[in-house]
Amino acid sequence: MYTEFIIIYVLLAILAVLLIGVLVLQIILLKKSSGSNSATYRGAGNNIASAQTQEGGIAFCRRCATRFDATSRICPKCGTPRQ
Repeated sequence: MYTEFIIIYVLLAILAVLLIGVLVLQIILLKKSSGSNSATYRGAGNNIASAQTQEGGIAFCRRCATRFDATSRICPKCGTPRQ
């Protein structure tokens, strides 16, 4: 076996390990970011959250889109009063 090929195989193995590490970190970051309420509702669905609907005793904050009990007068997360 040629020594040049050994160097190439070692470099390819290091590159593969680095790429796998980057993919794992991206998956972890995506899972962390998908758990937040405000990031989820600020996209195209912001109109629904701003309407502040009530369905079955649940209200949505018009500012941060947090779900809370319809009997509450203010949002427990950001303090925005209900209308």
